[in-house]
Amino acid sequence: MSYTLVRIVTIASGGVAAGGIVVSSSSLTGTFDPRQEKAFTSPKRIINSEPEKDFKQKTICNVYSAEAPTYTVSSDKKTRSRKFTKFKEEFWDKDEFLKKANHDNLWNKDKLKQEIEDGCLRYGRAFVWWGVGIRTKSATWIYASDMNNGKNWLKESEVFVPEKLKQQS
Repeated sequence: MSYTLVRIVTIASGGVAAGGIVVSSSSLTGTFDPRQEKAFTSPKRIINSEPEKDFKQKTICNVYSAEAPTYTVSSDKKTRSRKFTKFKEEFWDKDEFLKKANHDNLWNKDKLKQEIEDGCLRYGRAFVWWGVGIRTKSATWIYASDMNNGKNWLKESEVFVPEKLKQQS
């Protein structure tokens, strides 16, 4: 009787050291299973010892569609700057946008690809609008470096952002 009690106390205290109390039915009945003993005396041997796989974080870069930016002039009328005032609900991840630009056979698709990839690499997002950048060319998606300088336009209070996009910012 006292031997069984000693075994129960020993096994229970081993369970506490391993992070929990476990009393198996075999310890009460007197049967012995070496796997149970191993679990209490050396828990590190039972834990899966396979090395963790090195997972790379997937980076998604979204391309957001805005209305053409508006110009503002400084009070001394010496400097002009642009700002977005309204975003559309339309947005794509970088690869979707570049496929679309390629499919639509835009005249500036190669330069646009380079600019979008650069913006994604630097800032994790890109802002574009549909318009005419060069008067002698047809309308296309326009990416401008002054509008893609690290500023998150989706978080600016004076810019209208649809609810759908607020979740993305």
